[in-house]
Amino acid sequence: MIKKRLTEQGERLEQQTAKLNNARLAEFGSTQMQVIARTRIRTEYNCVAQDMVQVGEYLLFGYNVFMGLKRTSNIKDVLSLYRIIEPVDGGKGSSSNSETTTNTEYTLEEVDLAGTFLSQPAIVQDFNELYRYYKQTRLMQLTVRDSKLLLAFQIGERVSDIRVFRFALDFSDNIPKSAQVAYVDNRGERDIELPPAYDFAWIETTREQMVNGKFPHMNIMDTLFVETVGSDLTIKVENNTESGKGIYSEPVTDRTQSLTDAQIDYAKVGSLILLKILPYREDDYRYFVYNTLTETVLRLDAIGQLCVQLPENHGIIFPGGYYLQTGEHKLFDGKDAGASDLRFKRKIVSPNGEDVLFLFYDVALGVTGLFPYNIIKKQLANPIYCNGMALADSGRLVLFSAQSEPSRIHPM
Repeated sequence: MIKKRLTEQGERLEQQTAKLNNARLAEFGSTQMQVIARTRIRTEYNCVAQDMVQVGEYLLFGYNVFMGLKRTSNIKDVLSLYRIIEPVDGGKGSSSNSETTTNTEYTLEEVDLAGTFLSQPAIVQDFNELYRYYKQTRLMQLTVRDSKLLLAFQIGERVSDIRVFRFALDFSDNIPKSAQVAYVDNRGERDIELPPAYDFAWIETTREQMVNGKFPHMNIMDTLFVETVGSDLTIKVENNTESGKGIYSEPVTDRTQSLTDAQIDYAKVGSLILLKILPYREDDYRYFVYNTLTETVLRLDAIGQLCVQLPENHGIIFPGGYYLQTGEHKLFDGKDAGASDLRFKRKIVSPNGEDVLFLFYDVALGVTGLFPYNIIKKQLANPIYCNGMALADSGRLVLFSAQSEPSRIHPM
């Protein structure tokens, strides 16, 4: 009877919230990520597109080209600027009775570098010296972070061998247009470093948390009790050392290990408790998510790569999917995109705060994964993978995926 009443109340609450949300949408409107146009960029030489970023009114496009027996050292052979020309009639088509031809497609018009921030003497000098002294130089990444435009070049065999050019960005109304993008120096290696893999701290268990008995275990915040003795890894919700049973268990390799032989770390994220466990004589950590609301455990090794929190304590997100406080979770397979080492890059919040775009980046491959999350619906849309993205203040996003062979035509 109590369950029936709670179910009925839940249904009424769901109807009321849906009605409120519909009224909100009718009043303020809503937008969805959708494809509005397809276009292309044509470069002078065959090249491999590498990255792209929005810089004020311009779209900065970067690529790597190999000409003859040596690399070029001309900025124009690595970087180009474009201006997006929007349809005159909003893409509705042109009238056959009109004497003039109406543009109904988005086009990318190349901008002469003369007089732009890429023609500043300091950047030209540093660029020419870079390609002259480091024969293996190639463009790696273009990004905007903390009011800085960063251009990263790989100068050695390792991905970590980089040189980063820095520009200061200031698009205030009182700043002259010629000074809005000012070259600073070529020492921005620290500025381009990616954030930590976790936006929370893992806490290592100590001997003070041991609870001895027939089946000893580690006490995690008086809520969870974990042990790896007796031939299996067991997770309990009761502080009971007389029984080796719990709500979750799985075998371990070494059956003779003691409680202190395993390394057990944990983290509290909202109503979730994350576990990071390395049993004795094993090489790989095991990761688990315990939901204090549903009292369920899910093994989720994908969070071992990285894991960050969703807004408003909704749960966690990682390159392979997400897990909500409600227990709902979804996993994605990013292998089709070729991205195997995605790391957290940043998150972008929409002006109305309803949508958050999480960006994960594979440094070696230059692949970016875009994970759009809606706070109201508590849903994560299918991720989009690309090699370059340019996001304008209007919300317009230009994307491209690199082609396997050098080409002059680059679809966007």
